[in-house]
Amino acid sequence: MLRKKQYCKQQQKCRIKKKAIDTSDTRLANDLSIFCTSQINAAQLAETKALTSKVKAFAEQMKEQYMQLNKNLNRIAESYQVRLPAALSVTSENNFKDLKRVKGASFDHAYLLQMLKDHNGMIRRINAAKNIQCFPIKLFVISNQAAIIKTAYVLSDLKDQTP
Repeated sequence: MLRKKQYCKQQQKCRIKKKAIDTSDTRLANDLSIFCTSQINAAQLAETKALTSKVKAFAEQMKEQYMQLNKNLNRIAESYQVRLPAALSVTSENNFKDLKRVKGASFDHAYLLQMLKDHNGMIRRINAAKNIQCFPIKLFVISNQAAIIKTAYVLSDLKDQTP
């Protein structure tokens, strides 16, 4: 019972006076935001350019999943007065431009390969973030890390099935 009261008091203190978010936590939030946005953009492109119904259906799921993640991340960022990037990183933008240039049957494979690379990169980035100080960001990462890993496995399997 005492622990519950202490936790509630700690939560009340956090609500009244929020700590400034740590620089490394801000960078992680920025990376997550860019990742989510790039997944949404690529999924929207795949919904129109993919040839196989499996890839189109997968792209639709990705768009919905990452729109929800981005929405949740934006909510956290707003509560800590953190400005998330409005645009993609140069690398993400270049990857998207390269993907837009791919035509025909090659698109499905290229899309899945790029998404797999992005997911593996984000998994490495999350694993490298050992000491997340901001509890809401830590909770966001913990609650979404398994989904990102699972998506990477699904991408790998789907990529192997796609010519």
